[in-house]
Amino acid sequence: MKKVGVLLSLLGLLGLGVVSGKGFEIGVVLGEPSGISGKYMLSDKTAIDGVIGFGSGIMFHCDYLWHDFNALKVTEGQMPLYYGIGALVTEKDFCVQGKIGLEYLFETNPLGIFIEIAPAVGTDFIFQGGLGVRYRLK
Repeated sequence: MKKVGVLLSLLGLLGLGVVSGKGFEIGVVLGEPSGISGKYMLSDKTAIDGVIGFGSGIMFHCDYLWHDFNALKVTEGQMPLYYGIGALVTEKDFCVQGKIGLEYLFETNPLGIFIEIAPAVGTDFIFQGGLGVRYRLK
């Protein structure tokens, strides 16, 4: 029960991003799982992200992320490499997951596209990954 409380607390922080709007991104992810994706920037280099997904069942995950904006240079926009750790809750499992991804943030519009993988370990090994798009609220 304590584990679920931690996950709900992280999701609550993500929800605060929706209320404040600033630094919050919302969108969709396709893959395993497919669903609704959100990310809230806590600072210039850290964020909390979460997904409500529908794959082989309903699942939720939330991660604490670090961003490296200098890993890959692009001529327009930004392309941070990000990595982090979090929790995954499915209908059957509670898992700890790692995440690594790459996001392209357009300079001329508030869209970002991302690709990520997130292996998770709990009572089972679950490999997740997806491609998505998010809209940055101002």
